[in-house]
Amino acid sequence: MNMTTRNAVLGVVCLVLAVPTFLQLNSEADTFVDLERIPLMFRGFTSENAGKILLAMPKAEQPAAAPNANEPKQIAYDQLLLQSIDGKWQVGVVPKQESSEFAEAPVLQQRVENDVFHHLRMIRNDPTTFVQSNATDEQLAKYGLDDEHAYLVRVIDKTGQIVLAELLVGDDSSVGRSSEEAVRGTFVRKPGSNDVVLYEWQKPWRRDVMTDQWLDRALLRIEPDKVRKLTIKNSSTGGRTFVFARAPGKSKWECTQGGEELGAVRQAEIEGLTQRFRYLGVNSFEKRLSNAGDFQTLGLARPAIDLTLVVDEDGTEKEIRIAVGKQMEGRNIYYMTCSLAPFVMTWPSSNVTQFELDVARRLFDPKGN
Repeated sequence: MNMTTRNAVLGVVCLVLAVPTFLQLNSEADTFVDLERIPLMFRGFTSENAGKILLAMPKAEQPAAAPNANEPKQIAYDQLLLQSIDGKWQVGVVPKQESSEFAEAPVLQQRVENDVFHHLRMIRNDPTTFVQSNATDEQLAKYGLDDEHAYLVRVIDKTGQIVLAELLVGDDSSVGRSSEEAVRGTFVRKPGSNDVVLYEWQKPWRRDVMTDQWLDRALLRIEPDKVRKLTIKNSSTGGRTFVFARAPGKSKWECTQGGEELGAVRQAEIEGLTQRFRYLGVNSFEKRLSNAGDFQTLGLARPAIDLTLVVDEDGTEKEIRIAVGKQMEGRNIYYMTCSLAPFVMTWPSSNVTQFELDVARRLFDPKGN
């Protein structure tokens, strides 16, 4: 068989095989869904305009139904309000409620993105995503989307006047199904609509209103070369304050106060202390400073350790103050305050011991060396 004949035979074979493939693809065309063409539930939603986020979970016990059937149903919620201040999210105060003990506490920015904004940007709303159109109250309850059980998410703009997105979130779609039948997603609907939508998420959706789960315990992340000044006063200094500083663009530390009668500054020891501020994390937020009561009982009236950092933030110097008090009874943590948050917090003993050092002995060479 010459080359021309062989090519002709191969061409016929390819044509024969292509016909059933085309027919199969054509038969499946009606079942193929191009997700990118399904309209989004919240078209044009962007987190850049968000100023407040209300998260609400219905309480297990609900008030009795109103005697007048025409009155709107009253739902009791556990609520969490988050608000954006200067581009950073923190705990807010729900209107008509007492001030939150965690008001103004920093919130995990990444969790706000992952568990609120990401999902609101991804939910699609089209008959192809409907599980139940115009569902009855009984059908909504089946999907966990009745008012007594659905998790509420409401995002409000920076003016506090416009609702950018509002959503009721029900059960995960795997509830009551075997692993073979389960579809990875969650049932959702818009308030005022009884159309049940299946949102097939790309990553799990954590839903809760426990304030403690949203708090950002990392008060500061700073590279050591950004630290310009470090001030230390502790029980070993006898009331004396030691100040270490270095000029912008310089690596060498100088003692500008407290070390006049001591030897040269040990550069490696100072660098080791500044390394501790790559991640300044706290164990817990205990209480607001305004509600802290007697600072003497916490050891914060006359702190055992006083620290001050001056850091360079894009050419602007910022001062950060830290005070460490008594050890919490029965715990390996210490009470502390920091100028970055208006709270009494706790600090791990592993951090505290780093600054309990004998400053004169540890941070200076012997006189005359």
